[in-house]
Amino acid sequence: MTKPKIFIVEDEPIIAAFLEQCLSDEGFECLGVADSFGEAKQQLMHFRPDLLLLDINLGNGPDGVDLAHFINQQLNKPFLFVTSNTDSHTLERVKLTNPSGFVMKPFKKLDLITQIELAWHAFQVRSSNAQVDFTSSVLANTHFFIKDKQKLVKLAYSDISHAEACDNYSILHTNDSKFIVSYSLKHVEAKLPVQEFLRVHRSFMVNISQISQINPKSLVLIDGKEIPVSEAHRSELLKRVNLF
Repeated sequence: MTKPKIFIVEDEPIIAAFLEQCLSDEGFECLGVADSFGEAKQQLMHFRPDLLLLDINLGNGPDGVDLAHFINQQLNKPFLFVTSNTDSHTLERVKLTNPSGFVMKPFKKLDLITQIELAWHAFQVRSSNAQVDFTSSVLANTHFFIKDKQKLVKLAYSDISHAEACDNYSILHTNDSKFIVSYSLKHVEAKLPVQEFLRVHRSFMVNISQISQINPKSLVLIDGKEIPVSEAHRSELLKRVNLF
């Protein structure tokens, strides 16, 4: 997957420099940096970046939330807020812009890069209509197809180790790959075969046949990954596994 070209809107030079370094370390191209609403508008129309990192506080005048509305109207590109503004009023304004991610300052590089990669993948999925069509004729008893650009990729139910909620999306994990789909985990749960899959947490469901270990701390182990099991789902899990 090609990496997005990114533009940064940040009024604190030290943080802007750190963001640039994070992107450079991971092979992302930074097209530029702006420190105000006006400068950002002008440069965005020139550079046309693939993805944007936005601070909310940009000094006097319009802020990053105002800029997000402009991006939605004029560019239709994914953006992530990178900010320390987490008061309830600001968050309500942020929700109206439908951001692709929200990174709180101070942040770790890994958290930032993970958010960028998820946002970019989800955007490409939407742009290419690359989503699992659970209701079309390609649905079978043992598999479905994921549309990936111009091709259909066959994914067997048995290859899915677990599914994970991610905001309004879900991530389907296999032992060597993962697929982001534009469906809630509740929707995914309703479509996968109930005899093979079980919800074990509000954010996770698992392929029962791929569980290698259940430990006392309410965790299951699948392909070396620890997955939490909530108290509400633990008894059903123990009923479903073959206890000796």
